[in-house]
Amino acid sequence: MNMTEYRISDSETMCNKLTYQIRTGSIQGMELDRLQLQCKKELQELRTELDQLLAELREAAERMNGYKNKNERSIAA
Repeated sequence: MNMTEYRISDSETMCNKLTYQIRTGSIQGMELDRLQLQCKKELQELRTELDQLLAELREAAERMNGYKNKNERSIAA
């Protein structure tokens, strides 16, 4: 994402404004198509970021479990 791009999901105000405009029919045609494409792109970016965070969390949990198991063996010895 470059500096001129923004995420709709980063702004609650923007989300509310767009929701209102869609419900009242103020956004139609090509503008609605563009908005749909942007939302699809953002969703894919957010899914990718979530996958990366989950992988990092799993790695940290595995390290902690390994550390815990190692300490338990030391104490038992």
